[in-house]
Amino acid sequence: MLEIKKQVISKIIKQLWINYKNKVGQVNVIEEAIRKQGDDWSEDHIAFRTLPGIHCDLNILKEVFELLGYSKKDDYEFKEKKLKAISLIPPIEADAHSTKIFPKVFISVLELDTFSEKFKACVTKYTSDIVASPLNKFKQEIESLKSNPEKIEDVANSISLFLSYGASWRTPTFEDYELLRKESEYAAWTLVYGNTPNHFTVSVHLMKNFKSLKEFNHFIQEKLKISLNKSGGDFIKGTPSVKLEQSATLAEECIVPFQDGFKKIPYAFVEFAFRFPLEGKSNNGLWDSYYQGFVTDNADKIFESTNIRN
Repeated sequence: MLEIKKQVISKIIKQLWINYKNKVGQVNVIEEAIRKQGDDWSEDHIAFRTLPGIHCDLNILKEVFELLGYSKKDDYEFKEKKLKAISLIPPIEADAHSTKIFPKVFISVLELDTFSEKFKACVTKYTSDIVASPLNKFKQEIESLKSNPEKIEDVANSISLFLSYGASWRTPTFEDYELLRKESEYAAWTLVYGNTPNHFTVSVHLMKNFKSLKEFNHFIQEKLKISLNKSGGDFIKGTPSVKLEQSATLAEECIVPFQDGFKKIPYAFVEFAFRFPLEGKSNNGLWDSYYQGFVTDNADKIFESTNIRN
């Protein structure tokens, strides 16, 4: 059954990647440039955001990936952003090369109780629109693959739609978007885009032509003329001592519908990760040789790639 689930995962990630590239032009520019010079292009992780609710919380997304064979790894807390998050790791075979492993998944959610009453009421107004969880449906669909493996494509399409369609609640008003944005840029973004992947992250440490994230960032900025997120005062978030360095582009803007018209707001960005080998391990490309967790101080600044830029 695990092999069938892997086929489903592969198709889902491929579809999410296609949808993401179709909306974020800079992704195509970066990918084409990397592949043109013969380098490996491997996704480190996919990030999702959600709002708290009975049928739309972090646990809903977590269980979707657990149904596919992923397993929860770590919990994270972002006190300043008023968020919590988890990471999940994919099915892993011993001594597998990192480029052969599915991306990790990072899911975050707003901690609603820490906000104003007006803010909480606004969020709840939308999340209460969702009257049922998709989990039972997905469980049945995946279970049916035991006797009907030819349905893999259908099941993958069903889950892909849930993970890429966007918000399941009503189209928001721009007034409500702005109301949330005053207290949380994260909440405002999620109100509009829902489950849509917030970003994909590319593994720079697996590339042959770049020996550091600083060198890679220079390539992105000077050769491709793409701006990077400088939140926190530097393009690089993290250090070798925490085994993870990260950088990110600034989110591209999309024209989106609100109940009261169309507005142009930030959508998604591309993140770059440079992972360092664990103590006693070498830089050999094997998945188990590298630190595979996340660093809250890094991620806290990466979140700001989708902030409104004045």
